[in-house]
Amino acid sequence: MNMSSTLFRLLLLASVSTGMASARTPAPATASQSAAVDTLMARFNTKQTPGCAVAVAKAGQTIFSRAYGMADLEHGIAATDSSIYEAGSVSKQFTAAAIVLLARDGRLSLDDDIRKWLPEMPDYGKPVTVGQMIRHTSGLRDWGAVAGMSGWPRNSRVMSNDDVLALAAQQRALNYAPGAHYTYSNTNFNLAVIIVERASNQSFSAYTAARIFAPLGMNKTHWRERYQSLVANRATAYAREGDATIIDQPIEDAFGNGGLLTTTADLLRWNQGLDSDALGPGFTAAMQETGVLNDGTVTEYAAGLRVGKRDGRAEISHSGSTGGYRAWLARYPVEKLSVALLCNAADAGPVDTGRKVADVFLPPAATIATFTPGPLPAPGLFVSSLTGLPIKISTDSGKLLADGTALTASAPGVWQRSDTLYSFDASGNLAVTTAGDRIAFQRVAATGQVNSAEYPGRYCGVDNDFCLVVSQTATGALQMVPSARPGLKPQVLTAVFTDGFSGDRGNLLRFTRDRAGRVNALSYHTERAFGVVFTRQ
Repeated sequence: MNMSSTLFRLLLLASVSTGMASARTPAPATASQSAAVDTLMARFNTKQTPGCAVAVAKAGQTIFSRAYGMADLEHGIAATDSSIYEAGSVSKQFTAAAIVLLARDGRLSLDDDIRKWLPEMPDYGKPVTVGQMIRHTSGLRDWGAVAGMSGWPRNSRVMSNDDVLALAAQQRALNYAPGAHYTYSNTNFNLAVIIVERASNQSFSAYTAARIFAPLGMNKTHWRERYQSLVANRATAYAREGDATIIDQPIEDAFGNGGLLTTTADLLRWNQGLDSDALGPGFTAAMQETGVLNDGTVTEYAAGLRVGKRDGRAEISHSGSTGGYRAWLARYPVEKLSVALLCNAADAGPVDTGRKVADVFLPPAATIATFTPGPLPAPGLFVSSLTGLPIKISTDSGKLLADGTALTASAPGVWQRSDTLYSFDASGNLAVTTAGDRIAFQRVAATGQVNSAEYPGRYCGVDNDFCLVVSQTATGALQMVPSARPGLKPQVLTAVFTDGFSGDRGNLLRFTRDRAGRVNALSYHTERAFGVVFTRQ
């Protein structure tokens, strides 16, 4: 045997040995890893609290699965790793998957104008596409935000997907031109469910069961189409109200934006399906194709998935929150690690908790370069050029705060809160980046004395069939109540800047004036519905 053939055989043997090693079943969690997760979840691990189910997979094999706390406090039923939880917005990736599958089958195109499938929707002058919907770049107002303006926020009354379509069809304006920005809007995914049904000629539940859940063995997964339906082994959702624990179950029939009833084991099966491209070659790549804005900016949001980096490593994830349910699902494709977290406790903090679980099983992150943060930027009030909402930047004991929450310095001139970046240039101008979309904020002067007598009146919707009644209290303060729910406790309005008043629900009312300087309208701003106009009667 010559030298070259011997070398070839040695290389081949090494290759086979490496392949065999990589194909070995991953070892289960070590005792120290299990103990570390137990410590993280200790506050839930009682018979007096709701809790969470946690599962971790390595290379497609479950290496850790455990439940903490109670599934049902009223009946004393402990949570198990087979308990059914609602996955909140983790559900969005499954709705997006149905759209992607239909596109790959040629039943629709991601470039379709949504009015091809939803002729009820207004003509906005420029098409809103199906692809923009599943990447949150459509500009469609969030239906929950608009419903909240009327006094009926999410989970205060039953809404169906047909109700969402009717409300969305009333909105003759968008948050912005289609494709101009990224803004999270549940409307996108409720309407996507209707598109799937119309394109497939099947119910959404039947289509997703046949094309996604059954092929992947997700046998305990289905949709909350009717909130009153009985679900075996479902964990009840809870929240804290003062010192008491209360039931906080979703009472919605709208789904697709959320509403997936599932287990941690089934979520890991889905992640393994993505890792292995089990639903067809190229499917996973299509799911992970992130949005591109009109100006060429690449966002971090793909088809119901956030595709980003954390500590220098790729992280594909999504969190969820509906009623008192909390969820988080993540894949670390390079490390072949998946983490599923499902909770029935509203205070679970799913992203932070889920990432701490992941850190137990991930190798240490690469060393991050140190830097000197430099002087803190000057405090002040800044207003978004997109949403119209203000952010108050302040300092406390050497820390920078945004609306009272401490930020962490992450680079020179850059501070961070979760996945949101706050950047200041040399002149002290602020920009906030969310999912890759960078928005400028203008520094404004906080308001001085206000003549509150200018503002009371009845302001009726241009796009909506309700009015906002603004009045003065006995002390001269402003308050507002929607006509659609006159018995609701009025929102107290606090002056923030000239003609701008914050409500007590994270919203802003901005009054406008005619040429004579008289107040003639107001625009209502929230994080997911911008500048909704109401004219003074």
